[in-house]
Amino acid sequence: MPDKSVVVNLNEFERTRRSQVSPEVVSTLHSCRDLLIEGATRVLTRQSEAIENALLAMAERAPLLETRNSYYAAQGTLNKRANELLSACKDAYCTGFNDFAHAREKTAGAEMLELSLVDDQDFEITLVVDKATSRLRYNCAEELVALDARMAHLMGRSDLSENDNPLGPRALCEALLEGIGRVQSEQDVKIVLLNQFDLALTTELAHIYQSINRTLIERGVLPDLKVGAKSRAQPTGGPGAPASGGTAQAAGADPGGDIFRLLEQLAGGGGLVPGATGGPPGNTGQGGHGFGAGFSLLDSLGQLQTGSLLLPDGGRFTLPPAEAATIQNVLRSLQRSPVMQAASPLDAVLVDAVAMLFDVVFDEASIPDRLKAQIARLQIPVLKAAMLDRNFFSQANHPVRRMLDAIATLAVHLPDNEAGTARLDAISEVVSRVLEGFEQDVAIFAFAATQLEAMGTLLDDTLGRTADAGLQHEIDEIKQAERAELAPVIVHDFINRALKDQRVADTMREFLRRDWAQLLTRDYLQEGETGAHFNSHVETMRELVWSVQPKADMDARLMLVRILPGLLKRLREGVAEIDLPQKLSDHFFATLVILHANAVRPNAQPVPLPDISPEEIAELTPASEAAWSGTASTAVGSDIEPTAVEIEDEFTARARALSKGDWVEFHYDDGTFRWARLGWISGVKNTYLFSDQDGMNSFSIGLHRLADKLRRGEAVLVERKSITESAFGKLLNLFRQKLGVA
Repeated sequence: MPDKSVVVNLNEFERTRRSQVSPEVVSTLHSCRDLLIEGATRVLTRQSEAIENALLAMAERAPLLETRNSYYAAQGTLNKRANELLSACKDAYCTGFNDFAHAREKTAGAEMLELSLVDDQDFEITLVVDKATSRLRYNCAEELVALDARMAHLMGRSDLSENDNPLGPRALCEALLEGIGRVQSEQDVKIVLLNQFDLALTTELAHIYQSINRTLIERGVLPDLKVGAKSRAQPTGGPGAPASGGTAQAAGADPGGDIFRLLEQLAGGGGLVPGATGGPPGNTGQGGHGFGAGFSLLDSLGQLQTGSLLLPDGGRFTLPPAEAATIQNVLRSLQRSPVMQAASPLDAVLVDAVAMLFDVVFDEASIPDRLKAQIARLQIPVLKAAMLDRNFFSQANHPVRRMLDAIATLAVHLPDNEAGTARLDAISEVVSRVLEGFEQDVAIFAFAATQLEAMGTLLDDTLGRTADAGLQHEIDEIKQAERAELAPVIVHDFINRALKDQRVADTMREFLRRDWAQLLTRDYLQEGETGAHFNSHVETMRELVWSVQPKADMDARLMLVRILPGLLKRLREGVAEIDLPQKLSDHFFATLVILHANAVRPNAQPVPLPDISPEEIAELTPASEAAWSGTASTAVGSDIEPTAVEIEDEFTARARALSKGDWVEFHYDDGTFRWARLGWISGVKNTYLFSDQDGMNSFSIGLHRLADKLRRGEAVLVERKSITESAFGKLLNLFRQKLGVA
């Protein structure tokens, strides 16, 4: 009976189903497409000058020439070919969108390419697109939830994922990258431009998505789903307004990007976080101390920054001083003061948010109290800057945050000595200039941050050079000790390979294993396996073994005649270097003459080899080995740290991931700790060599011993990350919990 079963290609069926798109749907899709790409290009056109300024500023701050060149090239491309660039991005997006709208599928070859391994450049591009997509999606989360649902409904697609939405951030970022690539081929420059375009769109894309959602609602696409169409309040200065100093576009968005919106919700809903004292909306500012409606919190902060505040009733309010011995959050005192009775609900929440930011910073164990005292001096200026420029909450590279981060990262360069005190004085001087000069322009923070960052870079470079010079002797000793331990194994392995499957007289084998091994060992100790002398003597050994093999044809015999003078010369020089006793030397060369004679007449009766008694060899051998054993013993050093159990876990992986220049905090039983900089890692035995904060003192430790210390908490990796970014991440989670936001 014939088989009448039918095999259905589900992919073909799905493509057929998706291709059935009505003209009305296509018209709606095209309207949404135009709203997105036209809106995005308008934003980029309007922000192009700010982006150029940001690129120039970043180029000036970049420590590496290659990075500076990338920023300059990106700025030049935008300056000279902005219209062409944006037109290419627009065309790339429209092409990709139309492919989706008309159900054009990827070819099988393209799918296979997606499954294949990618090179480093492709991988880097993928990471950049992923990061840009995540940043935009994060800032437009509410709008995109609704938009994804409406697009799936419009297309009749229950399987439409967020990355498949042709109006979504990923499609937009991929199109921008493709468009940039049509104008600028250098990968580093493409990445710089994509990042800047992404940052420029971060604050305004939500408004574009709101308009698209409203359009879909008007056309009857899930009209009952009201989410995503309502306009949100914009920070002071309008969407995307650059901070003072032209740094708006130079900054990266971070978890703080959503904090200001949450603060507005906290203030508008009366859900103030603990400690805030502002009144409800519409508060006239009439407090128990007779504050008038014109009494400005910002003006009050200006007075507090330089001294005490004169109250309207004639009294004075002064914040407690921030001293190193008692680091305190003076903003908490401000919240409990009569000054806050004149604050609006939003200002009250802002004060509490900045106060919590300093709470997190002061709780950071990796920052010494001496530095926390300098950061504490900046509490009022930072609060004032946050109220003047709301980009403080959304820009990771905001000048104020850069300054705080720069101070925090200098912690590793403050040893308890005169050098550390001098560096602390320099930091204090920079902070004092900010306190004296800051009024309303946050550019003073940018200048201070640049100074502190330059100080950190200089100290890093100086410490690196000092440590490298100071560690060189110990590095040489460790290398020597490791080579001494490995030498017997390495040398005898070379000898065994040379003798493998070769017909060699026992006398010759004994010479190589007992005498020539001394020469190879000495070379290995001095130079390692790649040393010129070591490899030359290995080659001499191989020629020697070949020379005593039977030579059945004339070519081999002629070759022996050609190499023999040089071979004998090198053998005599090698024997002299190891001070081989004369009697053993004479016996070896006498034996070698007979072996060569026997090699060129393999069919004749071989000539007997000269004999030497084992007793004579035993009597002479100790003298010949004395020099070698002495050389080896001087190279071997004792381990500073005891051997640890070899466990493969996350702590071992962390230790392996360390690289030169990383910092580790080592804790001791007496409660003290010290920071140490990794200066060198041995590739032979995984020995880690550390130096202190001045690069003067050093110690070594093995991989598994270091992993064990990490496991026990006796060592902690010092992550030189942004302290403000970490703090804002914690604040964001706290505010979301307060508002019940997922």
